[in-house]
Amino acid sequence: MRITSTLLLSALAGLTATLAIGRVGHAATINWKGHTWDVTAGGMAGVCQGNAANIAIDTDGYLHMKITNNGGTWTAAEIFTTDKIGFGTYQWQIDGPVDKLDKNVVVGLYPYGPQAGIGVDGQNEIDIEYARWGNASYPNGNYTVYPPTGTGSSETTFDFTLTGTYTTSRFTWSSTKIDFVTIGGFEPLGSTAGLIKAWTFAPATPATMLPQQALPLGMNLWCYQGAPANGQNVEIIVRDFTFVPLGAAIDAGAGDSGAAGDAGGTGGSGGSGGKGGAGGTDAAAGNGGTAGAPGSGGSSGNGGRSVSGGAVGTGGAVGVGGSAVTGGAAGANMAGGSAGNAGNPIGGVVGTAGSAGTGGTMGSGGTAGAPAVVPAAQTSGGCSCSTAAARGAIDGQTLIVLAGLFFGAHRRGKRRRAAQGPPSSSAQAERRCANAIHP
Repeated sequence: MRITSTLLLSALAGLTATLAIGRVGHAATINWKGHTWDVTAGGMAGVCQGNAANIAIDTDGYLHMKITNNGGTWTAAEIFTTDKIGFGTYQWQIDGPVDKLDKNVVVGLYPYGPQAGIGVDGQNEIDIEYARWGNASYPNGNYTVYPPTGTGSSETTFDFTLTGTYTTSRFTWSSTKIDFVTIGGFEPLGSTAGLIKAWTFAPATPATMLPQQALPLGMNLWCYQGAPANGQNVEIIVRDFTFVPLGAAIDAGAGDSGAAGDAGGTGGSGGSGGKGGAGGTDAAAGNGGTAGAPGSGGSSGNGGRSVSGGAVGTGGAVGVGGSAVTGGAAGANMAGGSAGNAGNPIGGVVGTAGSAGTGGTMGSGGTAGAPAVVPAAQTSGGCSCSTAAARGAIDGQTLIVLAGLFFGAHRRGKRRRAAQGPPSSSAQAERRCANAIHP
């Protein structure tokens, strides 16, 4: 609330005169936060005169307001905008112990019509004030609204304690209501983080209870009923003031936005899946060797080989690969070959002397000897072969092949016998059977 002090002076001859100390003038103007401000020098609110020396703007752009004692004279600080400001949001950020001010010290943030002749004191005024009004036990926070005409006011008070010395003070004024907030710390417009107090004044008859026209804006630091009771100079720093007209966008962002990071590179597209190679054709299964003709005299148990490379088994079919499978023609050391006597019998004897050859073509059963005429049945030595069977089984082509291989097998048989020693009894029996067919 703005108060004009009055000094009562006694006049001689019993006359009493009242001298109201009004505004002496403005010692200077300053430009700050987009407005030009008149600095009060002389009469102002309270009991102390305004002094232009108590207003300063530092190199950071902060506004300093002081109450000082100069040689026993206390002076205060006050400024007003030269323009009028209307509906919108008003916000101040103050660095100073506004919760711990001396009981006689007041901080005022207020649009004030009478400064421009719009009404008289107690009209067209909207206040945020931090003060205890001469009584240390009073609440230290005050919001007050004075009507455009008439008398009276509407207000609320609150008590608060800060952590530190920063406050954000704000009100939003429209034709129908005023919203007030006080916040601990510095917050951007639109934020209510750290809220201390909020109050909305929305009267039923706003046209008669709320100021309705643009008004000069004032800020002051002044003495209510006397100089500071503690005898200390006072200073507050208004770091920032912002006004946003009603309806304009309010940015509640917390601090500057960081620079946009470089965009990440576009992810490389996945490579096309390699075309599946055509499935390799399965190798054609080797045809089984033509079944060998039944041996014509070899024993059915131990005769020619029955698996890999035996040319003609004794009575059985040729094994894997037919007559010349695993090693090609006439290879030495064919598995299953016998140590037959000079390759006599067809199908050779699988004697114990036959070692597994690696790469011979014909089985080690020896090459087929020339067919011989034998009795129809010969059982000597356990042989159960017949001449008729041998003749029927061996065709002309087989005889040619066997005859051609006879000499090679005969030579191999001699080398094996020399290396392996005497043949076993079973081998001897096989030879007896062979001799009976081919004497």
